[in-house]
Amino acid sequence: MKVLIVGKKAKGNAESFILKAFIQLGVESELLGFDGYFSESLANRVFNKIRRIPKYWGLKPFNAAVIKKTVEFNPDFVLFFKPVLIFPSTVMELKKTTKVFSWYPDYIPFPKTASTDFFNSIPFYDCHFSFNFANVKELKNKGAKLSFFLPCAADPDYHAPAEVSESEKKEIGADIIFMGTYAKEKRSEYLERLCQDGYDVKVYGDGWKKHPKNSCLWRKECIQLKAYYGKDMSKVFDASKIVLAFVREHNKETLACRTYEIPAAGGFMLHQRTTKTDEVFKEGEEAAFFSSYGELKEKIDFYLKNDALRKRIIQKGRQRLLMENLFVHR
Repeated sequence: MKVLIVGKKAKGNAESFILKAFIQLGVESELLGFDGYFSESLANRVFNKIRRIPKYWGLKPFNAAVIKKTVEFNPDFVLFFKPVLIFPSTVMELKKTTKVFSWYPDYIPFPKTASTDFFNSIPFYDCHFSFNFANVKELKNKGAKLSFFLPCAADPDYHAPAEVSESEKKEIGADIIFMGTYAKEKRSEYLERLCQDGYDVKVYGDGWKKHPKNSCLWRKECIQLKAYYGKDMSKVFDASKIVLAFVREHNKETLACRTYEIPAAGGFMLHQRTTKTDEVFKEGEEAAFFSSYGELKEKIDFYLKNDALRKRIIQKGRQRLLMENLFVHR
């Protein structure tokens, strides 16, 4: 079998993990990145800020490269990861000689992460896969022939435990940490309340400048204004006692990439409970879950006092992850 993957060609991206997984399975695979063919101009960015659904300019060279590479490589199927830069005409041209699949990480009804070209292309793909369970129905409503839930995963080399010195524990670690993008929902509300209740908290990620400047998180310098990846992210997890995992509720998210990355990196995961969490990890054995702020506090207090139990759950959670939640399993 031969597979052509199309997306973004960058270390630490899902596309790189997908490529590695196919190769690990003995599949002849190549990754074509849009990076060398397209860069969104300032005018295009400004234009898309006022549009409900983005429209990108200057995509002809990249789409031509996709068609050319498909003809040369002759794959059994082309797998597009988040194909917002692909014309409907490109999908139809590829279908003359191969199968065409899409794997989409974001929530379909949130149009700012998509494009008019992608929405117009949906009926032409042979099959759609999505990180978000709610997208299965949403994609079919937009004309998808086939639509399946295929969640995110971890890469055992990129998301792996890291050695952390005592000085690093003090510098980057805390009793409780959260690493993720700011959102005005439970993640920011609960973290603010934990700060007000006197817990040792650190927050990492993009967008936290939007959090109110008179908040406890700012006053106590809990917000770090940093985002870490790979080994550095693992160090933050491993330098801390509890790593919180929230889902994006307005996106109807039930599992996030952090759901897999935290246990893979050797962190103790306290995850917002959803309809899907107990399908991935056994509660109280491989991870801990919470549904309310009261339960979150109760779990934090309990696990901060039980170091040995935390370490057992970390070990069992990582074992479960390595057995069935890597990109090679997907």
